[in-house]
Amino acid sequence: MKSCSAVGLLLSSYFTPTDNRKVLEKLMTQRLTYHLESTNSLNDRQHGFREGKFVDTAINELLSKIQAARSDSKHVLFLSVDIKGAFDNLQHRAILKILDSNTCPININRPFLSLFQNRKVTLSTSQGRATKDQKQGYPQGS
Repeated sequence: MKSCSAVGLLLSSYFTPTDNRKVLEKLMTQRLTYHLESTNSLNDRQHGFREGKFVDTAINELLSKIQAARSDSKHVLFLSVDIKGAFDNLQHRAILKILDSNTCPININRPFLSLFQNRKVTLSTSQGRATKDQKQGYPQGS
């Protein structure tokens, strides 16, 4: 047990809390992605957050479909949607429900449940500090 404490102490001296958060997020993402890929739970047309699929592959697939439709003298309609604030508005309850419906193993569900529990947002207002439960949004970025 002492060696585990020494390893933890050694790691904490090299990594900041932000680094630890990034490592944890990366592990959670890898576990979830592996589960969703191995159970064929993702749509084949989804290119975001998929291994081997990038913006380039999405554009190539789109162009190929357009060319095929035009060669058959069909009309083509393309609609691109960018949902502003999508990650900021994700409801924690909805994320957990989706994880449950995909029968994610407990080793995937539990870290997400822990991540969303007891989250608070504190703002400074003209009347002082205001604290509220955070029930939506997902941290992202660096």
